[in-house]
Amino acid sequence: MQPTQTIELPWGAQTLSVPLPAGWRVLGRLEPRRMDAPADVPVACARALADPIEAVPLQHRDLADCRVVIVTDDHSRPTPVAELLPAVLDALVQGGARDEKIEILLANGVHRASRPEEVERKLGRDVMACFRWRCHDAHDDASLADLGTTSRGTHVLVNRLLVDADLIVCVGAVEPHLLLGFGGGLKMIVPGCAGNETIGRNHMQGVDPDNFDFVGADISTMRLDLEQAAGLLNKEVFIVNAVMNAEGRPTRFFCGDAVEAQRAGAAFLRDIVGLPVSRQADVVLTNSHPMDADLRQSAKCLGNTLYACRPGGVMLGCVRCEHGLGEMPIPKRTLPYPLLRLLLKVIGKERVLPLVKRIKQGEPVEEIFVGHFGLQMLRRNHLALFSDILPPDTGKKVGLARTYDDLGQMLQWAARRVPADASVWVFPFGGATYATLS
Repeated sequence: MQPTQTIELPWGAQTLSVPLPAGWRVLGRLEPRRMDAPADVPVACARALADPIEAVPLQHRDLADCRVVIVTDDHSRPTPVAELLPAVLDALVQGGARDEKIEILLANGVHRASRPEEVERKLGRDVMACFRWRCHDAHDDASLADLGTTSRGTHVLVNRLLVDADLIVCVGAVEPHLLLGFGGGLKMIVPGCAGNETIGRNHMQGVDPDNFDFVGADISTMRLDLEQAAGLLNKEVFIVNAVMNAEGRPTRFFCGDAVEAQRAGAAFLRDIVGLPVSRQADVVLTNSHPMDADLRQSAKCLGNTLYACRPGGVMLGCVRCEHGLGEMPIPKRTLPYPLLRLLLKVIGKERVLPLVKRIKQGEPVEEIFVGHFGLQMLRRNHLALFSDILPPDTGKKVGLARTYDDLGQMLQWAARRVPADASVWVFPFGGATYATLS
């Protein structure tokens, strides 16, 4: 199979060369609009903190007797929190906050606890040494407080530190999200600092056979549910949300009210990373950069760009997976790829969820959501992943996609499933961009 052209994709600190089969027609290489990072990130963050959206600046408050909890995202997210915290802490100190009344909580959700070296990278050595910090544990019932139930039926359990706080400051990023449309805002509270049951029930709000992929949406049921859940705290939540560029660097900051500032950040980001496609292609070649932490994060590039591919076409994901599988659940049993895809086509989209519930009976609700999303993608399209880090048998274990450690073999497999003159969209930054049908 002689290639007619080679596609270069960002791959860690290097590039990955993908030789396309002869006859494949590239419709376009879709990249986000360029956003330059400010020369001095802490200064830019400080400016946004001084002019927040629908909130009083932190430095203009009387925080002398306030217990402040700073919530940050964890090791699985690329937000350079360590660069932002000095500006946040400076604003709090100007408002009278005392170091001994400030505590930092890493929003690990159902992820594993961050290792000390990961916490140091996330918070910065000086901050880690000077302030109390802990990782949220969604499975530790003793650390959780019961806030009640949302109108959509989510039983809300959150970290007790948040209940005891007078002010909560969330530091993270706004990015495309498969169930929320966009991340950021109160997502740091629920699911970030919620109990396992709460996280699972909230995620199940996005389980819809007709609309299982909400990336880029203005709003979603899961977003509305988590905002109501966080509202049960009856606490002010002040957010510091960065918008990142394709290189993973913060470019703009949206600070202030947890809902209004998040909406402003999402509206800004939509024009940068929502990439219109004029038609659906036979093949989508998508890349996980800059969401390269592990398989769970890296595989989001498939969901982000799914609708650029015609139903029945082939989704090819190049997934960096720097830390391997991460927290991706491995099912106890699965069917071979061809048989599983055939079964999904036969039973139809409405019966996928009952199938997943039966297979995963007794397992955490979170795994039901992950299984449903993956199987709905597989029912719609062929899925294949390339990684030079994942074990070669990952695909057989996970069951949702073919996996390869050889690009040539993946492309040969794909070529047998599409026309000889297959049309192709390329998303070099699929982890941070998404496709929209124009």
